[in-house]
Amino acid sequence: CWVCLAAAVALTRRVAVISGGPGTGKTTTVAKLLAAMVLLHAGEKPLRIQLAAPTGKAAARLTESLGLALRQLSLPEHQQQVLPREATTLHRLLGAVPDSQRLRYHQENPLHLDVLVVDEASMVDLPIMANLILALTNTARIIFLGDRDQLASVEAGSVLGDICRFTAQGYSVPRREALFSLTGYRLPPSTVNTPSLVADSLCLL
Repeated sequence: CWVCLAAAVALTRRVAVISGGPGTGKTTTVAKLLAAMVLLHAGEKPLRIQLAAPTGKAAARLTESLGLALRQLSLPEHQQQVLPREATTLHRLLGAVPDSQRLRYHQENPLHLDVLVVDEASMVDLPIMANLILALTNTARIIFLGDRDQLASVEAGSVLGDICRFTAQGYSVPRREALFSLTGYRLPPSTVNTPSLVADSLCLL
């Protein structure tokens, strides 16, 4: 069950990548994943979850598609309220100052969030990705969604594609066993040829 594996990966690592082409279930997967995170934190301080994408158009698509998937989940009203309602652009998230290279959020003034979902991650160029990572706290989780075979960003860098190249190494034996104990699904040594790729970047790096 790839949805279960995606949830296990993202719940046990700070950084996760969910890559697949159109129709492979990325939106449904991340909706269930966010619901699992909310349920696991029930009774604690509500999670601060943020959705973002490289462009306004991509952010609007994420708002619509993920919003629909989240509304279909069977969660109590108070837990539904924790789930994000709207995505923003990465530039707005980082507080980009017009006509300047300055950002409001950075290493010395990190973003106030617990979980960040970045859609269309293949479009994110290297400078923005570097600024985004620097603006996260040491405890924040980040989930990258996208298609590793999609065209890379116009600017410098092909970050998602570079990360996904490590999937050729497959999962380590300890990691495969850990995911098996969590999901009951035994991964083969390499997941590179699966129809919907779920890559654990911290495990592979």
